[in-house]
Amino acid sequence: MYHPRQRGFTLVELLVVIAIVAVLASLLLPVLARSREQARKATCTNNLSQFHKALTLFDQNSEHLRENYPDRLTYLATGSETGVGAKFVPEDRLFQCPSDESRGSQGGKPPKATNQFTELDEGPGMGEAGDPKCASNAPYCSYMYEFSGAECSWWSSSMLKGGHTQDDVDYDQNGTVTWHEAKFYQLENGDSFMLSNYPRTWFPILRCFWHTKRPESDLEQEVFNLAIDGNFFQSGAKWEVIADANNPNN
Repeated sequence: MYHPRQRGFTLVELLVVIAIVAVLASLLLPVLARSREQARKATCTNNLSQFHKALTLFDQNSEHLRENYPDRLTYLATGSETGVGAKFVPEDRLFQCPSDESRGSQGGKPPKATNQFTELDEGPGMGEAGDPKCASNAPYCSYMYEFSGAECSWWSSSMLKGGHTQDDVDYDQNGTVTWHEAKFYQLENGDSFMLSNYPRTWFPILRCFWHTKRPESDLEQEVFNLAIDGNFFQSGAKWEVIADANNPNN
């Protein structure tokens, strides 16, 4: 009985198929990468929203006359530097932006950011000497917490306005201006960008630099910001530019 010979693929045909698959992959991979980053951005935005709820609850549990926030963002998970106390954020993963491959172990800004405020880096053993410490069981943190109790490295007396003295900023009168104190002064009195007080909708308490490829640029608006009143907005490295552009008094 005659059996017809089954014809296989020729080398040329196989090469054509491989070339087609390669072209399709080159077209699809960037789309998939963008989709994954969009999902990571959505998760990060949700993290920031959860922190606003936690910070509001922390403030409501305080007996201070003015708004009160923890000296370290990670205290929302550990209660204090000893790791004992109230827990306002139940899951450590919320402290880590999914776009941060280091999962917070490199601090609040990517290594390629030249203007790194290391006093704001949070996690076990992180931060600067003399600043409020993180508990040994604290999660690493990808976010830049602007109302930290760490000493403010960029503050100077030249920023005082309207006859104010250093005591008007250092309201606990301990001789050190913290980020918490400097940011409240900036919020209430303005600076070189804003001549009067800042709108709370455009004044960040948390920032995420892990979605931008150029963390020191104002051209790329990929820095995520959580405003003190809970508003979410994106900006370049200098959030003040966006705040000034959206100033209702302009």
